Amino acid sequence: MKKTYLLLLSSLFLLSACASQWQKKYDSTGEKQYTLKFQNNNTAPDTGLITISPAALKDGDILFSADKGFISKSIRYLGGTSVSHTFIYIGDGQVAEAVGSGVRISSIEKSIKESPLLAVYRHPELTPLHSSKIRQFAHDNAGKNYNNFGIVKQLPYTITRKACELPIIPRHIRHLCLNTMAVVQISVPTFHHTNNRYFCSQFVIEAYNKANLPLTHLNPEWISPADILHMRENDVPSIVPNIKLEYVGHLRCRDSLLHGSCKQDSQAVNSDFKPNHLGSLKTTYF
Repeated sequence: MKKTYLLLLSSLFLLSACASQWQKKYDSTGEKQYTLKFQNNNTAPDTGLITISPAALKDGDILFSADKGFISKSIRYLGGTSVSHTFIYIGDGQVAEAVGSGVRISSIEKSIKESPLLAVYRHPELTPLHSSKIRQFAHDNAGKNYNNFGIVKQLPYTITRKACELPIIPRHIRHLCLNTMAVVQISVPTFHHTNNRYFCSQFVIEAYNKANLPLTHLNPEWISPADILHMRENDVPSIVPNIKLEYVGHLRCRDSLLHGSCKQDSQAVNSDFKPNHLGSLKTTYF
């Protein structure tokens, strides 16, 4: 009985593991101080949430979402993350995403209605030229098949990678551990044809690669929606980002067990936000 209890505790500890790193800061006297910072599961930064309308979006913005469906919940609880999906705004009220039926282009309004959580981040060096290339990539690949085999390979990696993300594991060791596991569990067993097939985060990474603005130099099949989310400013990335993403705001947000509170930044609320149209920021666990 005692062994079973210890095994259960160990399993829960591994599944709840999140990356951390020591950060160096200086106080008012100039003295050096170190603090241990953990990954932030909330889709908003530490300063709080900013509500926005679709008018605030820029072509090429990256969106993160979660819904009440079984698959979304499974991804979030298995990975210990608040998001299960990521996609791209391509302008003219449209988004491009890889879903179970394949790559599709749909309206941002549809995404807002379907997702109780919808956060927006932006690459700080995104230009109209980059946006144009991302939009072209989306249209060129619309209708392509979903990368089901890539998702199957991701499943064991989602669990075993937690051993690399235990608290206080040094950053360089964490990255080496994650890369090694990804090679063994994802890259090596590529005996199935997956070219021109995408799952959501792979599609986002590939789109930015085609725009010559790579988010990371790692294999797109290794990356999850949460990995891209943690590439943002003032967070602890699981993988090495080329540049930190900037927070734009939230189109919708609802509290959840893994996400935490949708606490707003009272100093930066966008007056264009229409809660009756886009969904209120109320507490509803999903």
